[in-house]
Order: sequence, then structure tokens, then C-alpha cells
Amino acid sequence: MPTLTQRAADRARPRARRYELTCATVRGFILRVLPSGRKAYYVRYRTGGRDLRERLGSTIELTFVEARRRAIARLAEVRAAEEGPPARAPLPEAASPRRQTPRLREFAARFVAQHVDVRLKPTTQLKYRQLLRTAILPTFGEQRMDEIRRAAVVRWHASMVKTPGEANNALTLLKSVYARAKEWDVLDEAFAAPTSRVKRFPDRARERFLTPDERRRLEGFLERAHEHDRGGFRWESICALRLLAHTGMRRGEVLGLTWAMVDWRHQVLRLPDSKTGRRVVPLSPQAVALLRAAAARENPSPYVVPTSTGGPIGGANLTHTWMRIRRRVGLEDVRLHDLRHSAASDAINAGVPLAVIGRILGHRKPSTTQRYAHISDDALAKGVALMGAVIERHSKGAKR
Repeated sequence: MPTLTQRAADRARPRARRYELTCATVRGFILRVLPSGRKAYYVRYRTGGRDLRERLGSTIELTFVEARRRAIARLAEVRAAEEGPPARAPLPEAASPRRQTPRLREFAARFVAQHVDVRLKPTTQLKYRQLLRTAILPTFGEQRMDEIRRAAVVRWHASMVKTPGEANNALTLLKSVYARAKEWDVLDEAFAAPTSRVKRFPDRARERFLTPDERRRLEGFLERAHEHDRGGFRWESICALRLLAHTGMRRGEVLGLTWAMVDWRHQVLRLPDSKTGRRVVPLSPQAVALLRAAAARENPSPYVVPTSTGGPIGGANLTHTWMRIRRRVGLEDVRLHDLRHSAASDAINAGVPLAVIGRILGHRKPSTTQRYAHISDDALAKGVALMGAVIERHSKGAKR
């Protein structure tokens, strides 16, 4: 078993069963690697006659150096507690409420371990860790939770005006962090969270559908990139984009897709926990061909479209790939989620009933699918116009 180093942590790949790497220089510092591809640092120690493992944080939340530093500090605390205070040492004064309130970074690690990793889906876990690492902790991580002011949160949120969707998601996550802090008695129930009354950016709801010409341009480019791995685009990322375009699935559903969810016999995907709960996704022949091509690569990862280390591709990474591709094919105003809208509009134009489309897309409420009703009306209007033109042409021919 290789010893735990930065290089070993980066290269650790998932296996059929969970395994651990141990550090040769800091006894008790370990890295746990799960079959899902998730990796987290732990510190192992013995106290009170019991062997314990304490989670420090995932490899996304902590660097190797920071995790090792925390392991050393925790092991020192355990040794000090076992040895007890020195003789005749004065008893320490009761900690002040301010000292008892954790820094946001410290509580965020507990929030991830006890809430995110326990209650949320893997793709949501990845999204929340990324938001904490890139959007929240760089600004507020070293501040104590009762010291962060609403004005600072307002400025922070406003600074992300160029990415309003991410700003709103980060604000929602920060609100959830404070809600859990109250629920777990870390903060007093009467404490006014600095996230209260902070206004979100307005949702810019819009619908953008690919035209037949745009669809041909995009699919032609993806097919070439798909086959030749060219232009710095990973095969798995291109495959994920093509699955989005051909199935109408949500980004998180595709990125969290595992081989265990693929029902080859019935040519469907059985998603155990999508945004709207358990659902079945029917597959077109084109989507089945994509999955067979992915299976032929014989990647040991449980994910259909994994990263180079075997874990799930991050949503932000796929979005970045999409932004590069859309510039190449002249679709700068097309968002990744618009591929889902376009799949629905193509189905409607092909004559598929709205109720069937709702089931394909996994809509829980029929009203959600009704947003596409105007497309159906447009298709009907075009059909009536064509019918009228044919009748008029035939009528004129009969008069002659």
C-alpha cells in the first residue's frame, strides 16, 4: 500500500471497495477513497480505550498540507487531553461566547460532514463543496460566524453580478449553513443571521431553442470532437454533452449517472434519486449508441462519464467546456440547460404529446411541461398554413 503524500492523494483512484492510504510521517493521518470516487482526509487516534476516526474534510475542501496540519493539531489535542493538565496549573477560565463561536471554515467542515454528505445527492454534494471552496470560504472562511455582518454579505453577493445564478446559489448555501448552525445550537436561536433580508438577483428566465441548422452545426462538431479527442476536449465531457442533447436530462443527472443505472435490456436509465425523485428515462437509439461507446472504453470507474481520476465530472467543469464549444460553433447565447429545452421543442415539433414529453423530461407537475405549449401551437399553426396552401393549390388546379 503506498504511503500518503500529495502525489499519492492526487493519483488515488476508486476501487470496488473502500480503501485507505496512511501517512508514514504523521501517524494517524489517512486518506479514505470511496468506490464513488470521493476522497476525504481523516485522523485516527485511540482514546478512552476506543479507536476513533475523525473526518477532517474532503480533498475538495482541504489541500494535503492543510489536512496534515489539522491532523497534527488534533492529535496534539488528544494527547493533551489524555495526559491532563500539568500539576498545580490553574484551571482555565470559562471560554467566552465569542471564543465558542467557530470560524465559518471550521463550521463548514462540520456542515459538509453531517449534512451535505448525509442528506444530499452526490452531484449536489459536489456543487456545494465547490461553492464553499470558490465563492464563500475565500471571503468569510476565517471570520467567526457571529462577526459576519449583513452589509458584508450584501457587498459579497453584489460582487458576483456577472454570474447572478452562481451568486444566488452561493447565497442560498450560506443561508443553509446559518440555519444548520442554529439547529445544532452553535448559534443562539435568536441570532439574526447576516444572510437575512439579502436580496437575490432576479431570475432571468428565458427559453432558447436550437434551430435545425444550429442543431446540425453543434452535432457535427461534437461528433468530430467525440471521435478524435481534439482541441483539448476530453472524450467523457463531449459524451456528457451529447447525452444531454439526446435525452433532455438535467446536467446533474448525466454527471451522476452510473453504470448500475443503465438497463440495457429495456433501453432505459433508472435514476434512483433525480431532482423530482426516482424516475425512468427512456433512451433513443442514438443515446444507446453513446452509452455503448462509453462502455467500450472499459473505464474502471462506476460513473458513465468520469474524470481522469474516476470521480464524477463537476458541473462547473462541464459548463466551462460548453462555453468553449459554443464559441466555436457560434452559439454564444445558448446555455447548457437550453439543450434540455431544445430536446423538448424537437419532440413537440415531431408530434409527441405534451404529457409524454413531461414523462420523458421527468416533470413532476403537468404545469411544468405547459411552458412548451406555445411551441405545439406554433407547430399546429404551421401545419394549418401548409394544409391551407395545399388546398388552395388544388382548388385552383380544379378550376382550370
